[in-house]
Amino acid sequence: MNLSGGASSAAEDPPLRFVLNVPAHRLYVYENGVPTRTYRVSVGLRGNQTPAGDYAVSSLIWNPWWHPPDSDWARGRKVEPPGPDNPMGRVKLNFAPLLYIHGTSDRATLGDPASRGCVRMGNDDLIELTRLVHQYLLPDVPEATIQTLVDSPSKTTTFHLPRRIPFEVVYSVVAVRNGFLYVYPDIYKRVKDYQKQVEQVLAAEGIDSANVDWDRLNELMEKGQDAKVAISVDELTRTAGTR
Repeated sequence: MNLSGGASSAAEDPPLRFVLNVPAHRLYVYENGVPTRTYRVSVGLRGNQTPAGDYAVSSLIWNPWWHPPDSDWARGRKVEPPGPDNPMGRVKLNFAPLLYIHGTSDRATLGDPASRGCVRMGNDDLIELTRLVHQYLLPDVPEATIQTLVDSPSKTTTFHLPRRIPFEVVYSVVAVRNGFLYVYPDIYKRVKDYQKQVEQVLAAEGIDSANVDWDRLNELMEKGQDAKVAISVDELTRTAGTR
């Protein structure tokens, strides 16, 4: 996984791939190994966690129906057709059995755990992402057809992708991106040692831990257990070097 903001080091990158960092509530898009877009998302609630692992997006459905799963929380719920109240939003991208990247009209929940394991995106963001999927994987679908699906919320259409899109789901409470060190809350209470994760991330970025202001960083890690915090890597190391 590469969340540093630079190009991937893989010798042959897929044309399109996605990376989700669960604690960050961020979906990162890579085109030919280069990070090009990031989206704020919602992930699963505790007890209905979005599972980490390597997946692949295999199909997409514009304007999907919602069928209640065989789960206690959905008991008594009815099938819902496409429309403004549909829990799947405007598009769903299947990446595992009963797990989807799907839309929502409730943007207020983005950035918080809110789903039953799926990844929720704002409908406008997901339409943008789905257009990108068409560009790379379904280039023969005319733009007029795509625009019709965008303009017709009740028109359900399924596309099976000729090649799967790699989708990596990670659980990292620490990440370096665009020159900043970010610390995120441990939403599933999995992390036993924040400092160990920090040291691993810094080492992966080629940063010598001896050059880090650990007093400042420990303060940051304590705050990061309740809310996202960030500090520039230059500031974190420059302060230490002046002592």
